[in-house]
Amino acid sequence: MANFIELHPMAGLTRLKTPTTLHQAAAAQLREAIVTGELKPGTLLKDAEVAKQLGLSATPVREALVQLAAEGLVEIKPNRLKRVAPIDHQAMVELLQVQNELWALGYAWGAPKIGPAELDQLDRISAIHRDAIARTDLRGAVAAAHAFHLVLMEASGNRELVRVSVDRLPLIQRYVLLCAPGLVVPEMNDSHAAMVAAFRAGDLQHGIGIFRAMGRELLEAAQRLRDSAVS
Repeated sequence: MANFIELHPMAGLTRLKTPTTLHQAAAAQLREAIVTGELKPGTLLKDAEVAKQLGLSATPVREALVQLAAEGLVEIKPNRLKRVAPIDHQAMVELLQVQNELWALGYAWGAPKIGPAELDQLDRISAIHRDAIARTDLRGAVAAAHAFHLVLMEASGNRELVRVSVDRLPLIQRYVLLCAPGLVVPEMNDSHAAMVAAFRAGDLQHGIGIFRAMGRELLEAAQRLRDSAVS
């Protein structure tokens, strides 16, 4: 396989850094393959084989796998065995509990600071999100949804909040795509439009409340999946 996977055209909306080194480029390709499920949970990852598939030497691939392990997408065992991280439903529930609060904080800090430029940006991203759902492009829709939320995170002006908001996005994106694709529906875009309308009207608390409701829906879906997995 000459190219492991073509990067999704919507991937840039997640505000992840553009790869500038071989190991970052390898990490970007592997991340996309893992998030979309091309590399399934539990798949063994051998440095030499992955390097051959990517057309790279083993060193940048090894560095990329270490980076993805830090993101929670790859597991590296004490015997150096590497594999795509299995989906841990309880861990995802705990992650979403924390992430929802972080994002809500970002909304609370960011919403008072957004102006016409940010509102127009939210409208553009919402249109991309709507079109992706209409095409049943789930990957594009999930990336656009997270780009929408990151506008508010960035408006907060708190770089640490932005950093921790981005760190686990690929892990959450994979979870939605592989375990809860039924949440990616037109009503999701309706919620985005309602948030923008609330912010334009100056009703910040209503807009934040809509976001909190969306976060609760994803968390409740994760809790149901966890409970069904252990029953």
